[in-house]
Amino acid sequence: MKKLHRPHEDRKIAGVCAGLGEYFELDPVFFRLFFLFSILFGGLGAVAYVVLWILVPLREGAQSGPGNGKRLRLSARDRMIGGVCGGLGEFLELDPVLFRAAFLVLAVIGGLGILLYVALWLLIPGPAGAARGRRAGGRAQG
Repeated sequence: MKKLHRPHEDRKIAGVCAGLGEYFELDPVFFRLFFLFSILFGGLGAVAYVVLWILVPLREGAQSGPGNGKRLRLSARDRMIGGVCGGLGEFLELDPVLFRAAFLVLAVIGGLGILLYVALWLLIPGPAGAARGRRAGGRAQG
């Protein structure tokens, strides 16, 4: 029987969305977006998140649950600004230009494209295996 746990890794705040993603075998970004929009439109998302934070236990041990290997991540290869459109294109196997055009249209029509892009930039994990702000020698850039 599957159990809902909050993992130690792949967490942004408390691991609630990462745990939901593992349990339902979906990418945690979908749950992060759901909570973000529910906070923005009514505030119940914050209450639900805190309740889950309290009720869902931390997973014992450091191993993560079964993964399907394909996760939504920022693109390291096809990035114009933050890698959001490239990452969406790689995940959905579509041309990133389609996402760039959609964000541009949404930005022109009321600014929603900018808000959505920034939210995705903050919520989607970085490229797999990339150490941000580090050189090949392992030292932080100064």
